[in-house]
Amino acid sequence: MSDATIQLELPEKILARVVQIADDSERSVESVLVDGLSLLFGDLSDGKISLESLKDYTDEQLWAVVHQRLAWPQDTRLRELAALGDHGKITVQELEEMDALIALVDQQMLLRSEALLLLKRRGHDIGKHLQFGA
Repeated sequence: MSDATIQLELPEKILARVVQIADDSERSVESVLVDGLSLLFGDLSDGKISLESLKDYTDEQLWAVVHQRLAWPQDTRLRELAALGDHGKITVQELEEMDALIALVDQQMLLRSEALLLLKRRGHDIGKHLQFGA
């Protein structure tokens, strides 16, 4: 799917916060909105989020990274592939697919760890999130 243009009316408080984030991070309002929406609805498989870029994220965006999980279809497929592997019935193609999904989970875990570290450095109590498997 290609990029699309939409018109969106935002409540003043949200727009003010987006503008503040854009100014603070020297980014465009559009890029802040796209990043925020990507965190909520996208996945990390496109490699768009880097460890280096996390330092410019707001606390809210970092928490979104912390709580993001593998998309349901990908998680289900990974479990199916693991079950096939457990029974010795996995093909080479399926093994490659499973390796790619595991690499994605590893990337998410690395980003989640860095986001938690940044949040801790910003004064947040991350201990309770670690208890609940953030």
